[in-house]
This record gives sequence, C-alpha cells and structure tokens, in this order.
Amino acid sequence: MGSHKVAISLPDEIYEILERARIVEHRTRSEVIQEALRSHFGEPVYVPGEQEKLLLKAALDEETQHPDRTRSWDEVRSVLREEQ
Repeated sequence: MGSHKVAISLPDEIYEILERARIVEHRTRSEVIQEALRSHFGEPVYVPGEQEKLLLKAALDEETQHPDRTRSWDEVRSVLREEQ
C-alpha cells in the first residue's frame, strides 16, 4: 500500500491533544491521525475499555503536570495488564 503526505492545519487545542496522546502512546502523529480518520469513516479500530480510558486520562494529566516524570509505554502497558 502506498502513502501520501498531506499538510493540514489544526486548531491549537486539537494539536495539543494530538501531541499529548502521541507522547503517552509512543506513536507518531501520522499513526494517531490515521486511527482518528479510520474511526471517523467507520473502519474498525481498537476501542479501549473504560478502565483503559481512565488510565490513559491519568497518564495524560500526569504528563501535562509533570513532563519530567513521563512513563514509558512499557510501564503503562504493564500497569494495564496488572489491572485486568
């Protein structure tokens, strides 16, 4: 499958959400935007459970408040596994 580069403009608040999500999830901007577009157009994508959403929100909040204490994706994933 080929790919194309596309330049887009985002409002500041959406850009900040994108940046926070990609840092916490250790993903690229392209990966996060591609998933959002797939979801928008109805292609099946992974949907986190309520507990995962709470943990992700907590991680995003922690990263915002204490960027020096950002957790690695492996650490976040291990916490998710423990809580299941």
